[in-house]
Amino acid sequence: NRVRFLNGDFVTMATDVAPADIVTLDRVICCYPDMEALVAASASRARRLYGIVVPRERWMLKIGFAVYNLSKRVVRDDFRAYLHPMAAIDAAVRRQGLALRAERRTFVWRVAVYSR
Repeated sequence: NRVRFLNGDFVTMATDVAPADIVTLDRVICCYPDMEALVAASASRARRLYGIVVPRERWMLKIGFAVYNLSKRVVRDDFRAYLHPMAAIDAAVRRQGLALRAERRTFVWRVAVYSR
């Protein structure tokens, strides 16, 4: 009863969502065109911890994202994936009063945890 799942565009719903001790965005930021708005809305709801999983900025991923987005365009699918700059994501999180506490990296993903 302590977990609640909501479906919809979080940026437009954010004012209706109560703050939570822990907020996580697992492979979500890379699917949203307006990273600044998504991070601001979601990080502002985190009372203690904010966790993200995002793709790393690697040249192979940049090519992969370009090919993926081109394939979506060819089949007339409006969905796009975004490789937002990590420095910009970190800056957006810091503007919400959070500081980086832990970070792990795989070949593709960066996992970061921030706290107040």
